[in-house]
Amino acid sequence: EAKEKEAGEIGYRVIGPLQEPDRVFKSYMPVFAVIQIGSHQFKVSNGDSIFTEKLKHCNVNDMLLLNKVLLLGTEAQTMIGRPILPDAAVHAVVEEHAFDARVIIFKKKRRKNYRRTTGHRQELTKLRITDIKGIEVPQMVPLKKDEEE
Repeated sequence: EAKEKEAGEIGYRVIGPLQEPDRVFKSYMPVFAVIQIGSHQFKVSNGDSIFTEKLKHCNVNDMLLLNKVLLLGTEAQTMIGRPILPDAAVHAVVEEHAFDARVIIFKKKRRKNYRRTTGHRQELTKLRITDIKGIEVPQMVPLKKDEEE
């Protein structure tokens, strides 16, 4: 009773251990991909957000199809491109355009009265990965209960 009261004060309640027939967790196989955008490569999966160099000719909430997919994989199989997979694609949505942190470039030559200070802020595009196509994910068959009663 003391443990239940303490847990209630914190904000949770213990029901009991998880049993096999409860099936609380969804059965799925996570898919990941290695994509190339410009000269950079990213490992992504569904729901990930990535920052890339600014992509021209795209606005916020635009759907993008990233077709330079170098590798696709699940826990069961992996497909490697040579150099890319021709029938694979990654769908993404542009979330925002932003600036990276400020970089200060300072040059100096001693005893020559030469000092130059310049700065740079890289423009970035934030992408949200929505879907990965090109690899078939086997459907999980729900476990059947044994009828031995």
